[in-house]
Amino acid sequence: WGFLPPSSVFDLSRGGKKSFELFANGIHSIKDIPEDFKLSDKQGIQHECERTGKIHVNKEKIKEFLDTLEKPAYYLDFETFSTAVPLFDGVKPYQQIPFQFSLHINGKHFEFLADGGDPRAEFIKELQKVLGKDGSIVVYNQSFEKMILKQLAEKFPEYEEWVSSVFKRIVDLYAPFRNFYYYNPKQKGSASIKKVLPAVTGKDYSDLEIADGGTASVSYLHSVYGECKEKIKIREDLLRYCELDTEGMIWIVEDLEKLKAEKGGELV
Repeated sequence: WGFLPPSSVFDLSRGGKKSFELFANGIHSIKDIPEDFKLSDKQGIQHECERTGKIHVNKEKIKEFLDTLEKPAYYLDFETFSTAVPLFDGVKPYQQIPFQFSLHINGKHFEFLADGGDPRAEFIKELQKVLGKDGSIVVYNQSFEKMILKQLAEKFPEYEEWVSSVFKRIVDLYAPFRNFYYYNPKQKGSASIKKVLPAVTGKDYSDLEIADGGTASVSYLHSVYGECKEKIKIREDLLRYCELDTEGMIWIVEDLEKLKAEKGGELV
């Protein structure tokens, strides 16, 4: 597949059968998709951005999203691991076990990284300490954090009421990118934070030893349960990675605020 162009039809958002249909008709690049080919609204935005080289910005929708953020805003991210054979009683195969969180609030950073054993009791205890009672809790792809919090509340019923109050405050930064309120051709059809962060801010994860959730999960398991000689370094790398996830969300919101304030139309 090395002959495909940088932004191929297989980068089309939710392309599926359309991508293969285009490919079968000899169309390899998104920018070369014919104007009369039926695309969804989001695919149409992607096509237009590839064709013109411009960034799509729906300022009205971005403003609506930003206006939902209530101060003080907490920027939160979890890291988890899962194993086929459960390590702890009452855990299902492949159940996600949270072992780390990063939290930014008003220029302060709080973090937790378990030392071993079942980390869940300490995880939720430490999270409750630093997650205040007021203000939005900003996450990226809320379904994941909500799933983890729900499982923790089931495991520790004494936290059910608190978790319920946290749910009401969660704001999903994934939403404006999933809905294509902002789209940069550099994203290649993806709304993941790994693509959005460099597209919006110009910053990325390239200088990190651990730069994605999968590597973080495996590295943690290896450092805690394996015969590992680099435990200290792995912990340092894990802390740097998770911190960047929450700091990156702050940078994204700051840049969206700047876009909202700029004069001009829908396309910037």
